[in-house]
Formats: sequence, structure tokens, C-alpha cells
Amino acid sequence: MSHPARSEPDRRRSRRLDPSARRAEILDAAAELFRQRDPSTVRFGEVAEAAGVSRSLVYTYFGDRDGLIAAVYLHTLREVDDELWALLDDLPVSEDRVRQLVRRYLCLAATYASSWRLLAAVGALDHPEVRAARRARIQRIADAWGGEGEARLLARGIVGLLDAAATEWVEQPECTLEQAIDVLTDTIWSGVARRPLAGAGT
Repeated sequence: MSHPARSEPDRRRSRRLDPSARRAEILDAAAELFRQRDPSTVRFGEVAEAAGVSRSLVYTYFGDRDGLIAAVYLHTLREVDDELWALLDDLPVSEDRVRQLVRRYLCLAATYASSWRLLAAVGALDHPEVRAARRARIQRIADAWGGEGEARLLARGIVGLLDAAATEWVEQPECTLEQAIDVLTDTIWSGVARRPLAGAGT
């Protein structure tokens, strides 16, 4: 006796995945929905259906809407953070490598243009995981210039500049991607290039 073909969500439910893999699938589904429209309008049921899981499981992993949005924010910036760590782990930091980071950041903003303002705002939310990730990002930048005081001030300024500039660019795209990259790279590099790097000359 033949059985009717199962839908994609049904096939997903039939697969046994460890919690981290299942969580990643839910995040991928939520991120795709967020790319299409304002995250504040996306319901947990839609995320659950897209991921092929129950709505209760989405609540179990993320708790509430703020938790889900914060998790998607961290998920989407993971590649940027990986490139940032690579950029700063190998001195000297070059203008070309700063340009690569700026390009990646703006391209990410363009991908999430419909919801970038919300995702960028999440970066300043009082959410424990977001706070921890932001502190780590700022400290990693600061470490290239000694890691203390003025270096952290510089690092926070760079992160804030990229967040604000990317938001402005996706909302008011009055210049091309290449023009935006040039402006931001020149602004960042003309300032930080004058500061001695930690470990330089040792």
C-alpha cells in the first residue's frame, strides 16, 4: 500500500538532529523570513512552519521574540566576526583588510535591507548574549591597539560607525556600494593608521 508523499516540514520532523543543529535550522528559517519583511511582524508559528518544528520548540530555544531576534542578530554577524578575528589576528592591519571588512559589513546590511535597522538596534539591546558578543567584538578590535582605555574608545567608535553608516546606506542609498566602501574605509583607516599597533616593532 502506497503512502502519500510527505511535505518538506514533515520530512524535516522525521530527521533526528542534536539540539545545536536543530537550533541552527530554526535560526536559518527565521533569518530567511527576516530578510523578506520586518521581523516584528513574523510570528513564531511561521518560523516553526518554515523550520519544520513545533511552535513550542521555538519558544523552548528562544523564549520570546526579543530572544529570537537577538539570536538571529548574532547568527547573521558570525561571518563578520570571523573575518574581523582573521583581520586582527595577523598584524599589521592593512588598509586593504579594513576595506574587506567594510565591504562584508555593507553587503550584510544590503542582504537584510528590509530589517537592518531592527537588527542593528538589537546590537545595543540589554540582552545578555548580545552584550557579551558586542563586548567581545569591541575588545578584539581594541586589543590591536593595546586593549585598554583609549583603545576601547577607538574600538567602540569603529563598531558604532559601521552600525550607523550601514543603516544610513541601506535606508538612503544615495551612493553606490563602492562609494560607500571608499568613504568608510578612508575614514576608518586615516584615523587608525596613525595609532601604533600593539606588538608593532617588537
